[in-house]
Amino acid sequence: MTEDAPSDVRIWDSVNTVCDLVAETAWERLRSEPELLCLHAAAVNFDGRLVVFPNARRAGKSTLAIALARLGRQLYTDDFLPVRIDASNQTCLGIANGAPPRIRLPVPKDFSDAFHAWVGQDRGPSNRQYKYLLDAQIAPHGETLPLGAMVVLDRQDDPVEPVLAPMAREDALESLISQNFARTRHAGAILKSIDVITRHLPIYRLSYHSGEAAAEYLSGHSDLKSLPATRFAELAQDDRQAPLNQIGQSTPEFAAVRQYVQATNVTETQAGNDSFLADGTGLAIFRLNPVSTAIWRLLGEPTDLDEVVSLLAAAFPDVPADQITTDCEQLMRGLAEARLILPVASKVAAQ
Repeated sequence: MTEDAPSDVRIWDSVNTVCDLVAETAWERLRSEPELLCLHAAAVNFDGRLVVFPNARRAGKSTLAIALARLGRQLYTDDFLPVRIDASNQTCLGIANGAPPRIRLPVPKDFSDAFHAWVGQDRGPSNRQYKYLLDAQIAPHGETLPLGAMVVLDRQDDPVEPVLAPMAREDALESLISQNFARTRHAGAILKSIDVITRHLPIYRLSYHSGEAAAEYLSGHSDLKSLPATRFAELAQDDRQAPLNQIGQSTPEFAAVRQYVQATNVTETQAGNDSFLADGTGLAIFRLNPVSTAIWRLLGEPTDLDEVVSLLAAAFPDVPADQITTDCEQLMRGLAEARLILPVASKVAAQ
């Protein structure tokens, strides 16, 4: 055994094997149908519409979705949701993956005895970390339902009553972008799709502590009842593929003395005072705050770093000049490395 070898041999049991198989199934779905948007999210049937819970680290999406399933809600997925964008019918359909949900063990102590007994009696396989629940109400593989609402989870460490409140669209955009893993789709196509989704669907933030209490709260919440059939009027088919062979290529050097201008094939979405930009390569999406957005607007015409700094210094006279210079250079350098701006002499469509 070498010094770098682990001290303990890792043993894979049947549950680990199923975990890997489910993950590989998700990736294969995207490889075979690259036009799909795919979200790291749970999704539950609320009276014929899918309520989608985008993932955030340790937010409890799977446990919450399972708690909703225990209350009789049909579970579409507790982990990943393929979404078919149908521009001709102006619909966004979530696709059931048919996989049984997986709950993390141990079940939270504050859950009811009835919930603990329900998990314990399920015939699914388990190990020390997880248990698959085979007796939950699961939608058949390939079944589809229209998206009805998005609920972003904000789990609190301290006990609080669950509260569902409208969420700022720019924050919802960032949440969905960060939870998308359709790597073969062009970032501009992803941004356009998520832009339309967040403009048409109701978007909420759920603050909660207990997943079981939150499930009971959501199951009877008036805002999630009789969700309308949404038509995504501005939805356009966009099957551009990201050129994955460009991953890892060297980034352009930024030269502070040169003039720069916006690249010609950047996809942009405005949400509140923020802007979201997809670079021309189709590999990444960037969020700009209001000040960064103002600088981005300046770069609609050939502009160098000194001009940007001068305008920002006039707008913010109380901010130290060296801080403005450092912040502006950092932003412009980042935009240049992302090929969102190009030196004026070589303004061409980013390849």
